[in-house]
Amino acid sequence: MKAGSAAIGSCGACGAALAPGVARCDRCEATAVGSRPATPSLLTNLVPASGNDRALAAAVDVGLVVLAAMPVVLGFAGICPPSVGIPFGLVLVVGVAVLLLREFRRTGGTPGALLTRTRYVDVLVGTPPGPGRWPGPQVATVRLAERRPTPLAPSAPTATPAPAPAPAPLQQPQPPRSPVGVLTDGTDRIEVANTVLLGRRPRPQPGEEVGAVVQLDDPTRSVSSTHALLSWDGTTLWLVDRGSTNGSWVVQADGARERAQPGTPLAAPSGCTVQLGNRSFRVEVP
Repeated sequence: MKAGSAAIGSCGACGAALAPGVARCDRCEATAVGSRPATPSLLTNLVPASGNDRALAAAVDVGLVVLAAMPVVLGFAGICPPSVGIPFGLVLVVGVAVLLLREFRRTGGTPGALLTRTRYVDVLVGTPPGPGRWPGPQVATVRLAERRPTPLAPSAPTATPAPAPAPAPLQQPQPPRSPVGVLTDGTDRIEVANTVLLGRRPRPQPGEEVGAVVQLDDPTRSVSSTHALLSWDGTTLWLVDRGSTNGSWVVQADGARERAQPGTPLAAPSGCTVQLGNRSFRVEVP
């Protein structure tokens, strides 16, 4: 093979890259005889860490070891008892160094690497260095990729429920309707289905239509010829005075009296008394 055209080989045992003319692998110390051509590195698409990041990561890790060694320095300086500071410092240094080496081999992430967002990986396979490995040419420092949030899948549109129909307004219960209103004095019984004209000799006005005409017997002549008109609307009996001489009255159960004005309807509820002159009738609703 001509000089200048020799290809870099790789170890036949572990695959580590070997420079031309190297007789023994630096990684596994296997003989380079029968080595195969170099395998492509799995770091092709990874971003190498910058020199500043590598230096800062190393400085942080070394600084931790130096900080752990401070009890030793203080013990030698006499600031703290040497019998305490020196042994404690040595144990602390060894412990920190072991932890750093373990993280270097197991995850490739030492405190310095975590601070600079870098990792130590094998130059061929891109994984943490692994057991028995030390920082060297076969270990690369790469930058960690930025984690970008995974976009959430658009949620299926939810159907907007139709507004509930407005509740129907509460209606006040209506009193039951009765076909007639009744006036009675114990002897006479007058049923009012629509309108009834009352008096000693009642006569409707010209053009007036009434349902019935009832003549009242009144020897004292306290009841006028055409005394009053009663009308029934199904729930209430109404009294209308027709200009009588002695008046028309509604007397409540508690004794309260109200006179009906001529031509103006006055309610006569069930249980009250309608007084026409000297005649009195109790209002009943069947």
